[in-house]
Amino acid sequence: MIEDLQDELPQEQPKKKERPFRRGLFLFVAFMVWIIYAAAIILFTMPRMIAAVRESGIAEIIDSYDEINAAVRMREVRLCFVIPGSDGSSTYVICSQKTEKTGASEYHDIIEGLLRGPGKEALSIGAITFIARDTTLLGLTISEETAFVNLSESFTGSGSSWGPGGLDTACRQITATLQAYDPAIRKVVILVDGKELSV
Repeated sequence: MIEDLQDELPQEQPKKKERPFRRGLFLFVAFMVWIIYAAAIILFTMPRMIAAVRESGIAEIIDSYDEINAAVRMREVRLCFVIPGSDGSSTYVICSQKTEKTGASEYHDIIEGLLRGPGKEALSIGAITFIARDTTLLGLTISEETAFVNLSESFTGSGSSWGPGGLDTACRQITATLQAYDPAIRKVVILVDGKELSV
């Protein structure tokens, strides 16, 4: 009897295990088909997209925007440089060039421009600077027709390769530059790390 019931009960079939390899292979193939499809669309539409961008003139608009942005960040300044003579003499020249706005006063921008050295136009006439290359501006104050310019220690090495008087020439560059911008400045006091420089 028990045997008859067992014959009548449905036998459970063993479950087939899904093969992860087949599923992974399907996903990989689907991904590759999608990549090929996307690449084909890009290849076929790219020439039209490039032509559309050229015809729209957007590239020129972006270029002009960059030029306007650069012009806003620059300031036209007049700086004093030196043309050394073969006999050891020096001729001071005032050259106009552009310098980047620092966000501080125009006086700061002028001195920062001077510390960067002569531009192409100044160099083309033989102008150089006697100010030591690694000199930095620590501070600048204008008070009662006097400019106080505080420079880093490096300034004391200015003009050393030109012999005695080189430091004095560098100081005159700073004075002439500030007075070219603001004739109301009667005196320029140069400080090195906060202490007055004696030349």
